[in-house]
Amino acid sequence: MSMNIFSFNSSDPAVKSLLLWKVGGEEEKWALKAVESLVKKLRKKQGSNGSVEDLEFALANPLRQSKCVTIPRSMDGRLQVSHKKNLPHVIYCKLWRWPTISSHHELRPIPTCRFPYDSRNEHICINPYHYQRIEQQGGPIILRTPSASIQGIPDYPPRGSPMIGYLSPSGSGSESDYSQHPPMYSNQIGIQPIIQPQSFGSRDSPDDLRQHSPYSNYGYMSTPRQPLAESPSALSDDNDEIDRKISLPSSVTSSSAMFMRSTPPADENIWCTIYYYELNSRIGEPFKVSSTTVTVDGFTDPSDDPNRICLGRLSNVNRNHTTENTRRHIGRGVQFSCNDNNVTVTNFSQSTFFIQSGNANYKQNFQPTTVCRVPSMGSTILFDFDLFSNMLERAKCENDYQSVYELHKMCFIRMSFVKGWGQHYHRQEVTSTPCWIEMQLHRPLAAVDRVITHIKPPEAFSTNSK
Repeated sequence: MSMNIFSFNSSDPAVKSLLLWKVGGEEEKWALKAVESLVKKLRKKQGSNGSVEDLEFALANPLRQSKCVTIPRSMDGRLQVSHKKNLPHVIYCKLWRWPTISSHHELRPIPTCRFPYDSRNEHICINPYHYQRIEQQGGPIILRTPSASIQGIPDYPPRGSPMIGYLSPSGSGSESDYSQHPPMYSNQIGIQPIIQPQSFGSRDSPDDLRQHSPYSNYGYMSTPRQPLAESPSALSDDNDEIDRKISLPSSVTSSSAMFMRSTPPADENIWCTIYYYELNSRIGEPFKVSSTTVTVDGFTDPSDDPNRICLGRLSNVNRNHTTENTRRHIGRGVQFSCNDNNVTVTNFSQSTFFIQSGNANYKQNFQPTTVCRVPSMGSTILFDFDLFSNMLERAKCENDYQSVYELHKMCFIRMSFVKGWGQHYHRQEVTSTPCWIEMQLHRPLAAVDRVITHIKPPEAFSTNSK
């Protein structure tokens, strides 16, 4: 069962297909009108300088060369869809690639585009992969990850020479280059690094077996230096900074640790709920986890094993080709483990996964929305209960409603399979990745609830109006 984000359906198969690639939070009715208007214009041109099929190819194959897809230039160069008016290439780049752009000043055409918006042609190219986003200054954060074998997991033998580097933030639709000597992030801040097998090297990706796969370069880079990218969160209000005025003491006090562990969830046996998504649609029912260890894999076991969540058995009538291909490489998936101290994750898949944890980011002094890339057979701590209880205890002592409220955002962890998202990927939102999961941690949420119900909210939060 799927919960489709598009409640405004179209009878046109081309419109339905193009809407599947929508990213960001544009309202469904407006997006539908924008796509219907575009399809009508493209068909009216009868394939001259770009067709509906050319656009579908570009969206499905962002790393391959694609044709210009043009529409006639209006008198003032702008296009109005419902109540919104903007330059056409901005509208469709926002719809299909960068939901956060607001102006043409943030875009520049790629050199091979024959009908860029700044030319004097009678037609304007609206192919979102014929434009680059003008990057802000500053590169990705690089985390040094020392070689170490995971206990009980055999090392992967390397095939071929190691490929050390990271995806360059080119922002173009072409293949990204690899930087051979990226700047290194100092590992002297007392963090738990991502762990890799000693002999971990580059391997051929399963994606490489299908050269038409639109993301063949994103799933196989195996490196002891893992890039991090910043991304908007899946939650609408997660872009806010976690309140940094909650300064942490140098050590964890026993009272704060006991406070965290003595806060029971509604069901003491359930420590988290896991939701599975494909793009911006939730698929299936929530999985409530009671066992201390749970594996999320891509297989099809129909039994209700409490230690296993098999995503392969979930169907979706709206599943597109890219999502289907990505699901094939989940394989052995990932394993989450929870104890009194932390929640950890181990990647048993042969593909990379990407994780966003506000708690881990705070501990490592990263931005709250940083996304970490974890390789095959890698492991890392996602949530530190002692760190969280310290922060909550400090906010409680200060009787700070807003600080306590902000902490609930740390209780949601997002992870995408195979495909990354964020500033240095063409997917800006986690809802643009083919398949991903969200984990809701019950124990810290219950602790936040226990505290916040005893703090009076500020006047600005009052629902009473005079």
